[in-house]
Amino acid sequence: MKPSFKNPAVWGTLAALIGNGIFGFSFMFSRMALSVAQPFVMLAYRFSIAFLFINVICIHSRRKRLGGWLRFQIPWRKCAPLLLLGLIQPVLYFLCESYGISMTNATVSGIIIALIPIVALACGFLFMRERPTLKQIAFSVLSIAGVVVMTLQQSADGDIRFLGVLLLVGAVVCGAAYNILSRFLSDRFSALERTYVMMLTAAVSFVLLAACTNLETPEALIAPVKDITFISSMLYLSLFSSILAFLMLNYAATVLPVSKSTAFCNITTVLSVFAGVAFLGESITYVSLIAAAVIIIGVFGVQKS
Repeated sequence: MKPSFKNPAVWGTLAALIGNGIFGFSFMFSRMALSVAQPFVMLAYRFSIAFLFINVICIHSRRKRLGGWLRFQIPWRKCAPLLLLGLIQPVLYFLCESYGISMTNATVSGIIIALIPIVALACGFLFMRERPTLKQIAFSVLSIAGVVVMTLQQSADGDIRFLGVLLLVGAVVCGAAYNILSRFLSDRFSALERTYVMMLTAAVSFVLLAACTNLETPEALIAPVKDITFISSMLYLSLFSSILAFLMLNYAATVLPVSKSTAFCNITTVLSVFAGVAFLGESITYVSLIAAAVIIIGVFGVQKS
């Protein structure tokens, strides 16, 4: 039977695929931006630009009185849960992931971050009473196995510190918590409203962090804007990888159970590897290609189960 495009679940699946697909290319643009700017400076620009543009979208939504997932009528007195959502993702997630990666290596970080779907699956059962099927669990594990194999093909240079592992585990918890909380809040707040507060929280947090870490070197805050590579990277990271990607993921969380909306997370690994091959001249092995196929089979197996 062909999928009906009148079914919200079909659009939710497509949204989850698009959102995680965008994230797959964000690693390449982040690496380009980080060659010019410090991490906090890069994140401050990324989310400040995103917040500026999402305000334009929200003004248009209010003027046109759009409804559904593009509704924007936040009851600010009741927005505390949204602020928690924004604190968890992107703020705490990015902090834990960035410092965790810096204290471990590509192999360890890739394997640990790949656990987000299975942790979200467990949390969905515990907190949302969404019972996954045995097939969904099996295909989720298959997808994670593919990520592990693909990650092991990458360079494993670098020391591994226990604090780094703990921070990566914190990133996994934040990633799972974001998916659970976004779905829980979907009855009260639209996808646009959730995304707006996430961009607001991230912009304020990372601007403050960038300013505090550069009190003695304020020129570090301005210098990146002179670089065309940084500007082009920021356009992708702010407009696509922040606004559009999180808007898609928040919509997917509205219409899909946690087991299905998070299954696409590991597609990000596949696309990030292929982006490096296609645009940065990195190499890829046959084992990585097989692992990529395993990841894709696992992801779509969850959707069909």
